[in-house]
Amino acid sequence: MVIIPPMIVAGIDEAGYGPLLGPLVVGCCAFEVPAPAVRPGPTQMAEPPCIWQALAAAVSRRRLRSSRKLHINDSKQVYSPSLGLKELERSVLCLAASAGNWCDDLHAFLDRVAPQTVGQLGEYPWYAPAARERFPLEQDAMGLQLFTNGLKAQMQRSGCRCVHFEARVVLERPLNRLFETTRNKGNALFSIAAVHLDRLLRLYGQQDLVIYCDRQGGREHYGAVLRQMFGDWSLEILLETPERSDYRLIRSGRAVHITFRQSAESQCLAVAAASMLCKYLREALMRRFNAWWRTMLPDIRPTAGYYSDGMRFLGDIDAKCRELGIARDSLVRSR
Repeated sequence: MVIIPPMIVAGIDEAGYGPLLGPLVVGCCAFEVPAPAVRPGPTQMAEPPCIWQALAAAVSRRRLRSSRKLHINDSKQVYSPSLGLKELERSVLCLAASAGNWCDDLHAFLDRVAPQTVGQLGEYPWYAPAARERFPLEQDAMGLQLFTNGLKAQMQRSGCRCVHFEARVVLERPLNRLFETTRNKGNALFSIAAVHLDRLLRLYGQQDLVIYCDRQGGREHYGAVLRQMFGDWSLEILLETPERSDYRLIRSGRAVHITFRQSAESQCLAVAAASMLCKYLREALMRRFNAWWRTMLPDIRPTAGYYSDGMRFLGDIDAKCRELGIARDSLVRSR
């Protein structure tokens, strides 16, 4: 009997590309899924199954009034300031817990999904834990564990499981250095996403690996940068259109397919999950940001960090920044 190894379906997305304040977060999620019954050639792309459909007993693309399923979709569909973090947090923490153990505080959660970030947070007083910071931020831990158990059970039944759930959180100073090095905001974003691509290739490059990415800074052509970054792989450009760009990396008879699409998070659950992880981490850190500034200026109105309101916020804290000796490049993005 021939045992067909499972496929890996991965997704990469970002949150915080546009704002003036706060971190840029680029996330990656990967699912192990059953291999298709019909196998193509070794360098041909097998069409992966729909993970939403496989997990339909526990997961929904839409917000349900009953709240009996986890809502997983583009983070813009799951989160809004008026609704708060509750629904986004539930799905993100349950997905993370399905891929590992439960975390009891935000520090432990960051250490798991963005370990390179924890040591850097101490350099920024506004990212210190707020007094009596609770975790989960808005959800009830016991309820989340019940949802996690249901998700794990459905994963076991369907043969789909989350095997990778990580993010790169790029704080202000290193982000400004990256902008200076690349001299282009889109190139900076892609260089962070490429760290995830490299990790996926190292972990799963010997399996059937399909990677979906949301458009990186509006770029349409990725062949040159992929060839430069992954020179030990042969590259085939399959398609480059305004809607999508498809590539195949080949090495030792194995092929990895990478596709960049507009609105990829609405087409692939792994991209949606990456989008949600990024948004959750950025919102959690912006809560700390605003809480710290309220200790300095109790009447300050909080900000989400986007340009217009970010400029208002910078005006409100200007005198305090000068008093505290806060360097602009540690607080404000250069691009």
